[in-house]
Amino acid sequence: MPSPLAANINNGILIDLSRFNHVHYDATKSLVTVGSGSRWEDLYSAIDPYNVTVVGGRVLDVGVGGLTLGCGLSYLSDLSGLVCDNVIGFDVVLANGTSVHANVTSHKDLFRALKGGSNNFGIVTQFKLSTFSIGQIWGGIKSYSLEQLPALFAAMFEYQSNPNKDPYANLMFQAFTTNATVGGVLNMVYLKPEILPPAFAPFYSIPTTGDTTKIQTLTQMISGQRVPAIPRWDWFAISLKPSATLYQKIASIITTAPELKTLESITAGSLALGLQPISSSLIQAGNAMGGNALGLQNVNQTWFVLDVGWWHPSDDDVVHNATRAIHDRIRQEAKSEGKLLEYIFMNDASYDQDVIKHYGAKNVKQLREVQRKYDPKRVFQNLVSGGFKLP
Repeated sequence: MPSPLAANINNGILIDLSRFNHVHYDATKSLVTVGSGSRWEDLYSAIDPYNVTVVGGRVLDVGVGGLTLGCGLSYLSDLSGLVCDNVIGFDVVLANGTSVHANVTSHKDLFRALKGGSNNFGIVTQFKLSTFSIGQIWGGIKSYSLEQLPALFAAMFEYQSNPNKDPYANLMFQAFTTNATVGGVLNMVYLKPEILPPAFAPFYSIPTTGDTTKIQTLTQMISGQRVPAIPRWDWFAISLKPSATLYQKIASIITTAPELKTLESITAGSLALGLQPISSSLIQAGNAMGGNALGLQNVNQTWFVLDVGWWHPSDDDVVHNATRAIHDRIRQEAKSEGKLLEYIFMNDASYDQDVIKHYGAKNVKQLREVQRKYDPKRVFQNLVSGGFKLP
């Protein structure tokens, strides 16, 4: 997450976990132990030969530690919950220097708090994750011109409105509204080797400008996703209930907002919106595995994100404020329609969004109790200034 000081510190001690990059697969228990300094590419490449995978990241270069402690969204999430839901155990170094293993039977309160609690309780050195059998899948990227944006939003609503939504189908849609050359990008995954599965039928009639979908492995599909080579990024997250009218209002805002001219005037200024459909099956799967600290409502929803990239540090404030204005406008439209949800997805949030507060009062109270128990001197609140802190 592009949050200042979340992964570094100025005039302080930086604890580098990059060498905690081990991966050990236990086939007898269907578990994998991975160091918190690993990236998802390290993990996938180690377990792919065994035809298993994990509920893990959708970008290979992303770190295992940050994604998992922020909750983590996966192409397997509709089937098996969030990344954090699939952690069987955390190895944690506490503020007093002791090391504990938190799981469902030992340090249960800490175990739950780490499922969304970020860097507020200790230094996680490794995770033990459940694995799942997987063979080839169907998936890839369909590209569209920006002219198709209304049709794509309508298709997204239809896809999400299916009362028998196929949990093997998952996707993310992005539209680069400041870059017509890129246009719209639909990442599609079907976790079986079935060409053109019916789950994605609402999108098939929309003309494409490119299509890489095919039978392949999940890791191969993920490796084909595009990450623009822009050095500075900011994100803003909103959660909302699916709505055909709200989607069309978002399409209008994201293509006509006056702040777009500001962003386009910035060197390498690039804005993209993202729609990430979340099925209630994701929340139910997480609850079945003991729950987490996130306070998610058990409803179908969309985790919306604005991604903005630019080149020079001198433009940081201008870009942040312009994107914040677009975010606020979309949030207000969702609120006016009664479609706004309180939850904010940490992995897509900007540094000044009050993420943990939006987990709800009950969860915040429990997280504070865990903090008082395991970090009574507030080392990880006061000396670790970056990341999303407890309110």
